Amino acid sequence: MMGSSFLGSSAFASKDSLEEFETLNKGKIRMVDNNDKHGPPSFVAGMLSERFAEANGQNAKHFLDEHKDFFEMDNPEENLEEVRSSDDDLGMTHVRLQQTKNGIPVDRNELNVHFNEDNQITTVNGNFDNEIENTDINTTPFVEENTAIQAAKDEVDAPDFVEFEESDLIVYPFEDDYHLAYRVNLEFHTGSPGNWYVYVDAHTGEVIDSYDAMTGLGEFFSEYIDTEPSEEAEVSVPSVNMMSALPLSVEPASLLPSRGKGLGTTGVEKLLNLSHGPNKNGGRTFYLADQTSDIMDGIFTYNMKNTANQISLYENTKASWKDVKYNGDSSSWEAVGQGPGVDAHKNSRIVYDYFLENHGRNSLDDNGMAIRSRVHYWTEYNNAFWSNGLAMMTYGDGDGQQFIPLASLDVTAHEMMHGITHYNGGLRYRFETGAINEAFSDTFGTIIDDRSWDIGEDIMGEAWLAEGRTALRSNEDPGKFPVNERFWAYSVDGEGRYPSHMDEYYFLPANMDNGGVHINCTILQHSAYLVAEEYGMGREVVADTWYRSYDYLHYDATFAEFREAILQSAIDLYGEDSEEYDAFLGAFDDIGLYEGWSLEENYRGPLW
Repeated sequence: MMGSSFLGSSAFASKDSLEEFETLNKGKIRMVDNNDKHGPPSFVAGMLSERFAEANGQNAKHFLDEHKDFFEMDNPEENLEEVRSSDDDLGMTHVRLQQTKNGIPVDRNELNVHFNEDNQITTVNGNFDNEIENTDINTTPFVEENTAIQAAKDEVDAPDFVEFEESDLIVYPFEDDYHLAYRVNLEFHTGSPGNWYVYVDAHTGEVIDSYDAMTGLGEFFSEYIDTEPSEEAEVSVPSVNMMSALPLSVEPASLLPSRGKGLGTTGVEKLLNLSHGPNKNGGRTFYLADQTSDIMDGIFTYNMKNTANQISLYENTKASWKDVKYNGDSSSWEAVGQGPGVDAHKNSRIVYDYFLENHGRNSLDDNGMAIRSRVHYWTEYNNAFWSNGLAMMTYGDGDGQQFIPLASLDVTAHEMMHGITHYNGGLRYRFETGAINEAFSDTFGTIIDDRSWDIGEDIMGEAWLAEGRTALRSNEDPGKFPVNERFWAYSVDGEGRYPSHMDEYYFLPANMDNGGVHINCTILQHSAYLVAEEYGMGREVVADTWYRSYDYLHYDATFAEFREAILQSAIDLYGEDSEEYDAFLGAFDDIGLYEGWSLEENYRGPLW
């Protein structure tokens, strides 16, 4: 990284701070410049302070204020607000601070301050826009919040029933300007499902920007197969509001635990934790409700019966769930079978147990929240997704051509990892940050389902298999699979292969796969494969280091910041002189993700 030569535009006090840091470190500190030049370095690491009495947000801000010239801030104690503080197994404390303007959050600008076990600050990283501190912004809205929400709904053609809506007043940096705006989050599943973020100017009521953050498994690939998309199934809107309560056919607390077994989509028998209760005919009804843990709120699987918004706890009159046969030919998967429910229910338990046993994480929110999954979503739906608003995983049945039912183990881990990313502070689902988000999900999908480094090998439909496509993406050899044909012009050679090196990065516009979130992710995933296999560190080292790196990321992190977050996590866990650190550093060199890589300096236009 850059060393003591970095002084930026700061004055003598900045130089004094740098000399103080170097004295504490007996040499150079590690530092990466901020690519947009509007603030402090994006990553500063080393011994940065003497010991504080406590490791907390107040002392983090006090430190930044003491060195405000170096960090290019005018008034950090006033313009930074503590978001959260967490302690880890190494005794370190990680404080996340949100930049504000007149008390209003500045979208995409978060700063992390890290204390070691002796309450000394060792790392500062993230985004802080110093220009906004001296910019005159009227932070009093002229537009009513309800008006902004309606403008957002109109912008994305939202249906009458929106499952989740939320609005926050923010300052939004956009195209070299700053807007007071309402950030409206709308999630709906009728028609074309979406999880939209719409930014509405709070002074004019005009829509500034919008994007769909629905974290699906991937893009659709209809160009490759001879199949027509199905029409939307007829659905009725339930009377219950899904934002406030789940429309259950039974109260889980009234049920008794039981055991059973079932056959998954591919015919594999699986043992299940169930619940049961009396039915109206005097017998018993069994439910896909696992309430065996006393430290979390249960695992529940729901049946949507091939609609977009009907939902009830999946039930059966027997404890044996073996009806996996579907009616019709292989391209018609409309009849409800039990295999997807068996898969989603069992795999949710496997993923939960993995994170509890290997990372000490108690469910997606680390606070024992219930894990809820919906299967048989819509008709012939070729995707799966995590819902931030409803806090659920949802799985389609596929059309038999592109996909068969999608609740396989690696896909379940992929979607649950999106939930973990969400509860760890989130990674904006756009451009580099969105690709990091997807890389976490694909990487942990192939760590938990460790039979291969491919994602989606158990969900491929017959048309793709006939074409030789055995998985959706590969971490081991990303280039063996093509992306959607509409992206080929943005590939390095026009052949449209998934990238494994930064030279192959797809510079996509925002309206194409949110800037490449499902495509550029494979570069980072390939580095995980290299560390585990080519450098011989194994999956556990990759998992521990990647999981820890959440503490060093933030809502708008870049690939360059991801690199430093991983390297710093490796230092924390294994030491800078370790073979593990060398493996991660070597893998980043292998994929061309060098220090300070930026979109602007490496931009490549489309071929046609």
